[in-house]
Amino acid sequence: MARTPGNRRCLHCTHFRNHPAYLEAVFKGLNSLSSGTASVRKDDGICLLHDLYLSADDGCDRFQAAR
Repeated sequence: MARTPGNRRCLHCTHFRNHPAYLEAVFKGLNSLSSGTASVRKDDGICLLHDLYLSADDGCDRFQAAR
């Protein structure tokens, strides 16, 4: 993954999930350490395509715009 400028970032991709409730469900016990709404997380999330936790600023050649 690489930092990607503009709208082709993970944040705007259909494969990217970063909703706090989703992250808390995926990472059992996350809310015992902090929460899915923690400020240090910013907009980071999970790429369902690559099965990786990524920065929202990352991107790849398999980007598909979210609707």
